Amino acid sequence: MKTIRVLVRVLAALLFSLGALTGAALFITTNWADVESMLYGFPRYGNKSTFAMRCPLVVTTGETGMVAFTFENDSDVLLRPTVRFQVSNPGPFRLISERLELQPGESHPLQIAVYPQDAVLNRYIFVKMYTFATYPVRQVEQTCGILLLDLPTLTGRQIVLYGLVVALVGMSLGTALWILSNQPLKERALDISRAMVALGVAISLGLLAVWWAWWLPGLVLTAVTILLIGAILGSLLQNH
Repeated sequence: MKTIRVLVRVLAALLFSLGALTGAALFITTNWADVESMLYGFPRYGNKSTFAMRCPLVVTTGETGMVAFTFENDSDVLLRPTVRFQVSNPGPFRLISERLELQPGESHPLQIAVYPQDAVLNRYIFVKMYTFATYPVRQVEQTCGILLLDLPTLTGRQIVLYGLVVALVGMSLGTALWILSNQPLKERALDISRAMVALGVAISLGLLAVWWAWWLPGLVLTAVTILLIGAILGSLLQNH
């Protein structure tokens, strides 16, 4: 019976580690892409920030990524805005401009393609979107970073989906098995259980942060994740 409990604990630790490392790698690398996009050489105009542009988190060398933006005219006058995109490139930026005409209450979706050839720093594609002011709407701007992976047999969406499944299932199942195999929970096992739950929550929130392009909360959660991983490893090593 004791041997079975030990084996279940090992399995729990392996499952949780796989899930936590997968989730942490996914959200930290994709969040850092957004941070790098702001440090890249795009001009900064000091315009109002927006989260209206949606970029894929990951693209692979075997696909074309699509960046989406929807301009909404929430004023009561006719608008003729110009929307401009800049895309990173080993040479000069690629520049794409769209001139729109929108009636009051009307919205217009835009999409632009990004390619593996747009990658800089070997692994990132950066995009900047900004609009010129058209009364009474202010200028807005937004940047995003896309992680490029050399996995041409998969798509970026598949990689994100598989990563989410591995992360959430691994952490959930690993935590449950750890708690069940350490009943009744004593002090050290209880501390590790709490740290596992906290790490699972931090990584899950980190994944939500990168999905909504909230890079600053993502950085905070990165630091929390690293600290919790260190605490769990320290407790496990001390336990042995």
